[in-house]
Amino acid sequence: MRMLVNAYFAKNIGDDLFLKVLFDRYPDVEWYLLTSNKTYREIFSNYNNVVILRSLSVNFFGLRKVDVFSKINNLLNFWKYDGLVIIGGSIFMEGPDWKGFLTSKSILPDKLKKLNKKSFIIGANFGPFSDNDFVNSHKKYFSLFEDVCFRDFNSYSLFKDLKNIRVSTDAVFNLKKDDSNSIVMERSIGFSLINLEKREDLRNYNTVYNDKIVELVEYYSKLGFSINLFSFCEQEGDLSMCNNIKQRIGVEHKSKVKIINYNGNIDAFLVKYRSCDLIIGTRFHSIILALLYNINVFPIIYSNKTHNILNDLNLEGNGVFIKNMEKLKPENVIPIPNKIDIDKVCDEATNQFKALDLFVGKY
Repeated sequence: MRMLVNAYFAKNIGDDLFLKVLFDRYPDVEWYLLTSNKTYREIFSNYNNVVILRSLSVNFFGLRKVDVFSKINNLLNFWKYDGLVIIGGSIFMEGPDWKGFLTSKSILPDKLKKLNKKSFIIGANFGPFSDNDFVNSHKKYFSLFEDVCFRDFNSYSLFKDLKNIRVSTDAVFNLKKDDSNSIVMERSIGFSLINLEKREDLRNYNTVYNDKIVELVEYYSKLGFSINLFSFCEQEGDLSMCNNIKQRIGVEHKSKVKIINYNGNIDAFLVKYRSCDLIIGTRFHSIILALLYNINVFPIIYSNKTHNILNDLNLEGNGVFIKNMEKLKPENVIPIPNKIDIDKVCDEATNQFKALDLFVGKY
């Protein structure tokens, strides 16, 4: 079986984990990636079932948008493929030219539908948005798909009247865990950081966020912990943020601070991540990974998508909203209590792939 797959191809560890989970789950499917980003040939070089469609020219419609392609009808031989999977998280955000973007990204699933081929959306959340027309227009768009599975109930509730809409928890909970004893635990605190200067809606909190991260790093350093600053996506400014924090901390703490930048080596990044005693996480998937690996985690909530999934998992209450960080004191950083049955959560997360499993005949 040959399937097209579209995602956020920007070397973001969270989105690359979506792809890893997908490829691991269906080793007998040939996956054709709708990107000309050569990096992905390297990231998944050990997968014989992954092909980069190098001839396509990419148009990016906003930083967090799924890739779409110009003149797609002329570039793809649609008959060669059995269907399409779009897998990603924040891929339905309202932008200034959302109507034009929606028209563009409807081309591929519409063409496939007319050829009686199936398209699937896996792992997404919906929003943020301010225009109800944005919701209504996406109802028409979702009708092009065999199945749409959101990752939070808030997104699902907007479209639950549609028969092809479902909900399950985040797809990264399907990641195969290496339960070997090869992970060397360190007395370390991991920080997942984002660059607020690149986010218009959060830019006003940039100074407070930076100041508090510096304060927290120095606090845990004084307690004897080593510090790992994790950059999940260099393109979105995580690495520059990590470098900025390391520059700002006191000289006496610098030797204890390491920067771990995701460079496309998923396994190496996860080994470092799993070695931490505590994660203070801003990135959405920094929290998901901590829960998956049973690491204590304190969320810094910068988006409703984080708040919504914590709600769904009955883990609301711990953590801090980024807009309230000024009031945060280091001694009040209390991790999420370990009250979820992670095996049950992981089992439920397989439902993200329920419709695709049936389509490819996996189960």
